[in-house]
Amino acid sequence: MPTRTEIRGIFAAGVTGGHIYPAVAVADEISKIVDLKALFIGTGRGAEPKIFKNFKYDYVVIHAVGSDASKLKYIYKNAIASIRISKLLDKFRPDFVFTTGGYIGGITGYIAHRKDIPVFLHESNVEPGISTKKLSSYSKISFCAFEKTAEILQNGIYVGMPIREGFDLEKDEEFTQKFPMKKILALGGSEGSSVIDKIVDVISAKMENVVFFHIGRKIEKPNVVNYDYYDDIPYLMRNCDLVISRAGASTIGEIIQSAKPAMLVPWKGSLNAHQEANAKYLAALKSAFVIDEDKIDFDEIVKIISTIFEPSFYTQASEALKKIRPSQKPSMIIAKEITGE
Repeated sequence: MPTRTEIRGIFAAGVTGGHIYPAVAVADEISKIVDLKALFIGTGRGAEPKIFKNFKYDYVVIHAVGSDASKLKYIYKNAIASIRISKLLDKFRPDFVFTTGGYIGGITGYIAHRKDIPVFLHESNVEPGISTKKLSSYSKISFCAFEKTAEILQNGIYVGMPIREGFDLEKDEEFTQKFPMKKILALGGSEGSSVIDKIVDVISAKMENVVFFHIGRKIEKPNVVNYDYYDDIPYLMRNCDLVISRAGASTIGEIIQSAKPAMLVPWKGSLNAHQEANAKYLAALKSAFVIDEDKIDFDEIVKIISTIFEPSFYTQASEALKKIRPSQKPSMIIAKEITGE
């Protein structure tokens, strides 16, 4: 794509923060280079109502469904979605389409390819999803968060995970003074997790000298600070000492950038066991412990957290994460490739 001062881009990214936030990071970076007219396409499901509330970019809902739907519903809903997306592309006339996967990304990317609109995608998981595997044959570039993934996808290049800014900043002094004890950030991803809620509920009573910053169901404990939803995750993650979370790709990228050791509880419902593969990647670096959500032992979790907080382990784990940070900002690399800078 030739260098321009103004471009129009469609970002197909919906349902979860793991799809949406990387696309936002790329849009933000493109906006630093050129005047970007961006339109995000979502499905109206999952975490979208929270994330797209007061959103900085234009956003449109097109109802599509995944392979978990019945065959009849899948064909009917996605046929209508395809027609709507085709009309939208004709009306908006984008210079490119960028997708982070998922069924809305697969549909949008394929239709854009049929209309000769350049398609760029980013796969954030170690094991690529169904949509990105198919779409990589149509994409100009398949950006990947992990080197292994770039070897699997067509047109794949390794860039790392595009994330929002602020994860690698220094701790806030006022925050540290207000909470001088050890601090744990516990979150279940953009859609929440009853498993993480339960872990916080039980272990916060066992670890009264630790303060938990918990995003999810309200936990009535004196050492738990509750949030139903918190948009500025970079602020909380960099100011806490440890992360307890699911193992979505976006969260893994944020943990790496903030260099915070973690206790990961992969969601077994993730397609192709994506989250388990993501969690094992950090565990192999000895920067995270992996907990089986079906075999939770709360006393063992307390021991694990105590082990992570031991200075020798904590330093090693944090330094290992710093070493695998991308040498260049992933969102900047992607933005330059898309704009031709």
